[in-house]
Parts: sequence; structure tokens; C-alpha cells
Amino acid sequence: MKKSIFGLGVAFAVAFTLANTQAVLASTLSDTVSHMEAAVSLVMPFDATTGHASYQLVSRKGAAVPVVATHWSFWSDSCDHLGDVMICLTDNDTVVVDPTKVQSQIQRFGENLNLGPVLDFSGSRGFITVSQFEANVDAPSCVPADRTTLLAEPSLVGSWTIADTRTNAAFGNNALGFLSTDTPQALPDATEFFTDTAGVQLQFYNPETLTDSEVIVIGIGSPAGNGEFAGVEIGPIPALLNNGNDAMCCNAEYYDNIETNISIPDLCFTCASFTAITEKLADKADNQGFLIPTSKAPKTSGFLSLTNCEAGNADGTTVNLNANASNAGTAITNGAGDEIAIFPFAFHGMAVGPFGTSASGKYTAVL
Repeated sequence: MKKSIFGLGVAFAVAFTLANTQAVLASTLSDTVSHMEAAVSLVMPFDATTGHASYQLVSRKGAAVPVVATHWSFWSDSCDHLGDVMICLTDNDTVVVDPTKVQSQIQRFGENLNLGPVLDFSGSRGFITVSQFEANVDAPSCVPADRTTLLAEPSLVGSWTIADTRTNAAFGNNALGFLSTDTPQALPDATEFFTDTAGVQLQFYNPETLTDSEVIVIGIGSPAGNGEFAGVEIGPIPALLNNGNDAMCCNAEYYDNIETNISIPDLCFTCASFTAITEKLADKADNQGFLIPTSKAPKTSGFLSLTNCEAGNADGTTVNLNANASNAGTAITNGAGDEIAIFPFAFHGMAVGPFGTSASGKYTAVL
């Protein structure tokens, strides 16, 4: 772990735009989640599997309290809680985290001191939540003064990168920033973004020209943290669908550049999904699934559309994010009877040779 600005020397392209005809929709999403504004908590994917390297960059800008204790919680794509650390940030402070060398940190007398064991999440991929608390400045290590209340002033900004060390290509994007100061935090109202035909869209270049593709879909629940943070922080959607095998399943199709739409198998995931856009591109990676079989593979650029996303309740019933569904809803109920708000987010990382870019999911429902 190193406190400095990190660069891989590759081209990043950050895309986060909503249709400009949907001012009301854009306002609704930005009231809860943003790629561009300082936030109370952040979500970023990581991939430390064979042939990959991953880094997360977080900065703090805020003067509400002298020191912020950021709680970093690491979740695998299969929903294992891998571990967590506390990293204290002063005003205008920055930290870079390598998921293969994670360690708690505190600042003393102008120096950043690493504390505790080094955690190595090599071989794993998934996502990270970073939540801010007021720090106990009298403690010898980085700890929150109150673990039950998030620091209300939005002060965190973040970004992430995933590199393929075999091709020297990389792609990255801004972190998802959650703006709500509530405990637990509010998520977007899913039924405002999902209908029979609208959901989340992911652009892609012609897959035949790509050398790398990673479609990342992350299901976020609130509250859904781990351990003593379970009732405070955001986290993964509990896997209660399909006999506990999945957290969410979405209908999938794609459109090519002559507006032809092709239905493809549903996308299901437990905690997060890391899949290639096509079967051919999946052959280039280790232990990676794919969305589009060779028999249906596009030969042009286009976009992937995920609609009718469904999650499960502990009692075996289902909840569909589709506002028009008979079982429409924005939250599920777990085995303890707790209600958990849910929402999916997505990115598509792509590369041609050493040149990488990523597209973030666009929500296209018209209110």
C-alpha cells in the first residue's frame, strides 16, 4: 500500500452520462449515487486473479472533523467476506490500495504508519466498500469514535483500475459514490429505473476487435455490511434466489449498430459478476464465463441491456425491480426479517491490445 498518485501509463476513458431528455431521472440517481461528487461511502470492483493487477485510489476533502476513519470491506464475487481494514485520512489526504497488500494505516507526526497484519487477496475478485466514520484521534490505531454512525459530510472520492499483466492493457473508472447521510444509506428507487424494456445498458466495441472484455455487475444492498457494521454500511445483496445460489438474475439482450436486438441467456450472479462479453473473449481469460455464445456473437459495436432483474426473499418468494411486474419491489427480506434495499450497478472494461477503456452502466427509463 502506497500513499501517492498511481498511474499505469494507459488510456482511461470514463463514461457516466444519462440521456439529456431525462432530467428528472438524472436528478433522482444523482441524489443517491454519483461518479462525480464527493460521497459518504464508495464502491469499487477489484480483480486480483491470475494475470490481473488491481488498484484503488481514494482521496478525502473535508473539514468537518480532523481525521476520518475509512473502513474498507472486501467481498469476493461469490460473496465471501475476505477481510477488512481501517485507514485514517486527514483533510486533503490520499491513499492507494493494492488488494494483494492491504494493511490498516494511521498518520502520526506527518508520517503514514502501517499497522497490523498484511492481508493478501490474491486469486480473488469482487468489490470493495469504503465507508467514512469520525476517527478516535486519541486511539493508538485507526478506529472510529462511533461505529454506528457514518460521518455525514460527503468527503470521499475514488477511482479504480484493473490491468491484464499478460497484455499490459488496463481499464478503470470512477468509484460509485453513495451520497446519502442516512444510516443505513439510501439506494436509488429501483422501480424508477427498470421496466419491461428499460434497465441498465452497457456499451461495447465490436467484440471481434477486442482482446479483453470484463463485464462487471455488482449488486448492492443496504444495510448489508459485515459484523459490527452490518446494520450501518452498504454491502452485497444476500443470495436468496434459486435456492440460495444467486443474489440476482436479469434478462439480457444486446443491440448491434443496425438496431437488431438479440436475446441471450440471463445474467445471474451471487455477489458480483465478472464475465466476458462473448464466448471467444472468455477463452482468453482464466475461469471467466461469458454472456454471448459464439452462435449469437455480434460483429459490430452495440450495447448490452439488462432488464427484469429479480432477487429472492428468505421465504422463497421473489422481488422484481420491474415497476410493471406483479411482484415489483425495491427491497428484499432476509432470514432475520430485516428489509434490505437492493440495486445493481455495472461497468464494462475493454481493451484492444495495450489500449484500455471502460463504460459505466447507463439507466435509460423515461419517467
